[in-house]
Amino acid sequence: MFATLNSRWTWLCASLLLAGCSTPVTLHEVVAPRIERELLSQNVHIDVGDNLVMSQPHRSLRVTEQFLYRVTELGPKGEQLNQRDEYQTLPWSNRPVQVIAGTFATELQTDLDGLVRLNLLNDGFIELDYDSLRAIQLVVTPSPGVRSEVNLLIPRELRGKLHEAVALIYDNLEEDDVDQWAYRVQRLAELNLEEESNQLENMLILLTTGDPQLQGEFIHALEINQRP
Repeated sequence: MFATLNSRWTWLCASLLLAGCSTPVTLHEVVAPRIERELLSQNVHIDVGDNLVMSQPHRSLRVTEQFLYRVTELGPKGEQLNQRDEYQTLPWSNRPVQVIAGTFATELQTDLDGLVRLNLLNDGFIELDYDSLRAIQLVVTPSPGVRSEVNLLIPRELRGKLHEAVALIYDNLEEDDVDQWAYRVQRLAELNLEEESNQLENMLILLTTGDPQLQGEFIHALEINQRP
């Protein structure tokens, strides 16, 4: 009997001991520091390169958005532990860039990296009044209170090149023969507009695919025009 009581007592003590060990000990709760960020300023930068005078109809642009933050680190009781300023620069991704020339206005769209290409020979620009064109203004407005702009100057030489190039590219091709087609391609190359020259040549070859004889005549005319 004593042995049985002793065994039960031992079991009860062990159970109480285990129950006591499993009870969590209450300690001060650990709270991670809190970070607060306050936007101090926001700017947009349009990088058009070092030369603001356009010598060609094309210009690649990069647009970046710049932020200045006041970063404050707070402890468990809300006291300030640290404070610093942080700068952040991000690409102006898939966002509009306004293009203004006198009464003419249109928009270009940046890519994921904030890059955009201005091409005054794209069909969206052929209604420009080249005689009065003196500058192209680029404008970015991320918010009502933030605006960035830059002006690209259009010299007389480029205005003349634009006049001639637009006619070479967009005048009715059906009224010309293959020699005149070849002349258009060659003249664009002479104006240092290799991209437009190649595009026109490829387009004419595609257009004459259904007429092998006409296509052959055009290719022959190109070869003659390209001879020194």
